[in-house]
Amino acid sequence: MKRKVKTMKKIIVVLALVLFAAGAIAQQADVVLADNISIDPLGNQWVRADVGAGEANYWIDQLGAIAMGKMDGPATIQYTLDHYYTMAPEGVAYRWGNGWLSKFVANLLAVRGYELREQLTTEQNGQLNDVLTDAVRDDTFRLDTMCGVDWWNGCSEDFVSFLALIARVKNFYPEVVTRVGVDELNRLEQKYLFLTFSTVNGYYSLRYDTTEDGPHVVMRNHGVHNAVYSGLLLIYLNHALESYSRVGNPVPNYYKNPTILFAVADMFRWLQSVSTSDGLSYLVACRKVGGGVVSCSDQYTANAIPQIVPAGRLIANLFGDSLNVFPEGKYQYRVFDTTYTGGNIQNCGRQSDYNLDNKEFQIKWTPNIVRRHLGRG
Repeated sequence: MKRKVKTMKKIIVVLALVLFAAGAIAQQADVVLADNISIDPLGNQWVRADVGAGEANYWIDQLGAIAMGKMDGPATIQYTLDHYYTMAPEGVAYRWGNGWLSKFVANLLAVRGYELREQLTTEQNGQLNDVLTDAVRDDTFRLDTMCGVDWWNGCSEDFVSFLALIARVKNFYPEVVTRVGVDELNRLEQKYLFLTFSTVNGYYSLRYDTTEDGPHVVMRNHGVHNAVYSGLLLIYLNHALESYSRVGNPVPNYYKNPTILFAVADMFRWLQSVSTSDGLSYLVACRKVGGGVVSCSDQYTANAIPQIVPAGRLIANLFGDSLNVFPEGKYQYRVFDTTYTGGNIQNCGRQSDYNLDNKEFQIKWTPNIVRRHLGRG
């Protein structure tokens, strides 16, 4: 086992150097085609929206309250469906679905709708299929006005929200799979998995940056190497993987891409390097705009502290102890602090995302197909 761990570490070091070099190539700014359209260094075209955050936070709270037993499930599902932009008239309050962060709402709607499917009417289940068919279309995805353009504001949290939505729809909604096609959903899933954890997409995705603890894969957001947002990426990746486990489907092997695994493992190591061993606070180790350092707690911008970003649950699922990711004296990031009430953690959707839906489980991978060739004679 020790020999395997050392071999894996050597592979990770080599990958780190490759990623760092590749990342340096993709430093050019994106191409702006119009006020709300841009192209990233990998050639993806993005439509931007300056509205949607308020609506998203409202609906995330409503849907999260279902899981916490605070709202009637079928009634809240119907209320949410009635306000989707294809089903509600222009100008209606809290109309959602075509703005920034809407995939976070659709992601929660998908899992809550699946859990309540036996309680919903045939018409409601049909409306769910209609809304989610539209929501997984690539051309309905929106970025905010600054991510990827502002060097210290990446887009990976937006990418990962779409990744989790696609995985949940693919596993929970066979009618949507039939309409959209499994090949298209697989394409989108791979696209947004790569975009979330890529370090070769300029400032749109992750960065392989110098930190106070050496070079690491980090998420840039709110002007710093952002520990909170780095943790959130791992939580939403866990949602994607859990959707397979919940229905007994094997996880596609593209989730085991070495580049993805390196980014995930290295980002978690950085999280541990900037937190105290008891998880009560972050150390002063986040680099900010201008090159200085700032506290990684980021409580005012991301409204979170280590105990409510339990990204370690993904690490336990994905790696176990194979990479020694839970060394003695390092905070494990598996505990959710139910007593914390600061900032947006009072939003029920955040609590369900970070804790109730963020589970530990056994991953079943898709078996590799061994092709046998018959020789002559």
